[in-house]
Amino acid sequence: MTAGATADAAQALATASATLRKFGQAKAADLADARFHAADTAGAIVFVGEVKRGKSTLVNALIGTPDLAPVGVDITTSASVWFAPPDDTLPAGSARLVYPDSTEVIEAAELSDWVTMDGRHVQDPTVQALPTEAVVAVDALHLPGLTLVDTPGAGGLDPRHARLALTAARRAGAIVMVCDSAAPLTAPEIEFLRTATETSGSVVVAMTKIDKNRRHWRTIAEENRSIVRSRLGRTVEVIGVSGVRALTALEQPDDLREEILTASGIPALRDAIDALLENAEIAPMLDGLQVCHSGMHRMRERLETEIAVVQGNSSALDDLAEKKAALKALREHGTEWDQHLSRDITLARQRAVSVLDTDFNKIKEDWSERINGEGWRILRKQPQVFTAAIMSDLQAATARAFESFSASLHDIVSRLFDDDEHWEDIMDAVAAAMVAEDINSPEVQRRWKDVVDPSALMMGFMGANLLTGGMVGGAIFGSLAMAAVLPIGLVAGGVWLSVNLGYRAMRNGRQHLITWLRETLSLANKSTLRVIDRTVATARPEIVVAYRRHLRAQTDVITDQINAGAEAAKEDKVTRDKRIRGLSRRLAEIVSIIEQLDAAITGLTADARSHGPLSLGKDPVLDAPEPPR
Repeated sequence: MTAGATADAAQALATASATLRKFGQAKAADLADARFHAADTAGAIVFVGEVKRGKSTLVNALIGTPDLAPVGVDITTSASVWFAPPDDTLPAGSARLVYPDSTEVIEAAELSDWVTMDGRHVQDPTVQALPTEAVVAVDALHLPGLTLVDTPGAGGLDPRHARLALTAARRAGAIVMVCDSAAPLTAPEIEFLRTATETSGSVVVAMTKIDKNRRHWRTIAEENRSIVRSRLGRTVEVIGVSGVRALTALEQPDDLREEILTASGIPALRDAIDALLENAEIAPMLDGLQVCHSGMHRMRERLETEIAVVQGNSSALDDLAEKKAALKALREHGTEWDQHLSRDITLARQRAVSVLDTDFNKIKEDWSERINGEGWRILRKQPQVFTAAIMSDLQAATARAFESFSASLHDIVSRLFDDDEHWEDIMDAVAAAMVAEDINSPEVQRRWKDVVDPSALMMGFMGANLLTGGMVGGAIFGSLAMAAVLPIGLVAGGVWLSVNLGYRAMRNGRQHLITWLRETLSLANKSTLRVIDRTVATARPEIVVAYRRHLRAQTDVITDQINAGAEAAKEDKVTRDKRIRGLSRRLAEIVSIIEQLDAAITGLTADARSHGPLSLGKDPVLDAPEPPR
């Protein structure tokens, strides 16, 4: 994305926002600014791939620090590791372990003891809880300011790892699928790419270990591009990389460093990731411009009506009279639309419950089959992988249910108000009223009696809040994106508790784990429904009050326009023409701003970057000609 397109968009936004505020539409201007600048947040890059594909080595190469992400012939990561820029809460060189009920800061050098299959604490049977994630404070050399997420190698190419990481990130993100340069894409890798491109679109393929396959990796890369085009019907960047050579370059003199680094493919991968993030930034910028565009369009319609009325256009006056009568009827017969609102909200809730039931039944069937089948031994050996996967499934199910409900609720509000400002206000009110539910109830106490200290139940919610960064607030909640965020902060609390219980259940036997799964699904189901019901209880009166206020405001506007027409009819031609010229100048200003917004939107869309295959150059050491014999 070029600086020119961004500057033009920012200027169009500033001009339109100032005009909206000038003419009493401050809420629309504030909403446009908030959505436009949502692109200013840093991105999260999620690395996924099959076992032993070199994900962690590649992450180390992009960071510029060997062995920061645990690597080795016999080392397989068992939990997601986030590499994020240092801040006041997590200084450079330290790591934060995320537990179900708390967090703990350790030295980054101790990380492998907690997040690898053979880690000292992972293998210790006396350890009651293991972290499902870790955050390491470091600024990536080749991707400064970005967060890199190394998903568990033990879980293989599991879409749930990337889905959970991107959902928790809540920002513009990209997925790097890591595969081996020695062979074409496998069936699981192609299927993962299909899912990733359908849900994200911001995906790049990194073929690792090209230093070990110097002769054939380019041929395989072209074959992979062809496979993606034919099987997925789209183009995905495929780049050969060598994390080992990139790390070696750091130790070389200046005259060789850049040459080796370029041949390693890391700069090409960095550029591809930057392009994906830049293109992802366009979406919130376009959203902000569209909000301004809608506000300016409403102003244009109002001015055109006022001009027609002042000119004495009988058709315009008749239209206003009809609208005023319709608004009066709505105000006088408020019980009818109130009943329709209750009906629509009830139907929206029923659809969400149906989605939740379907997903939870599928989770129960799938995981029961795994626990009862041969996968049991694998689960016992990989407790962190299991808990991360089941948490991802539960969170995705609750998110889908709330997404269904919130989308329906958004449609209801849009039909009533025909703008997004009222939706934002209503959702902000819901967010302000939303607090973590008290799960320390008699029912929960009976269920978990002699299994866990009741005080740990509330700590489960604290753990969930720590995981989600405590960001369930107005800015997040006010957007449809909150459909994928809200349940994680509020519902995952109770389910987070079950992570500890899951560890214990796995150690106690298969039947205990089946019982744990059933109880956890029940808890997640009830928690999700309570969140939806609490949203209904808060949102419905907010919608009713806002709509009644909206009807009064609309009636006042139409009354003012009718009165303006009546006054103009009493004026002489000179005065009336002067009034029309003033309104026409204002209308011309609005039309000009709309054209500026249209040009900015077109410029941003056309500026989305795309690349063909990138040339890596030659490695001065590995590609050097053999000396004559």
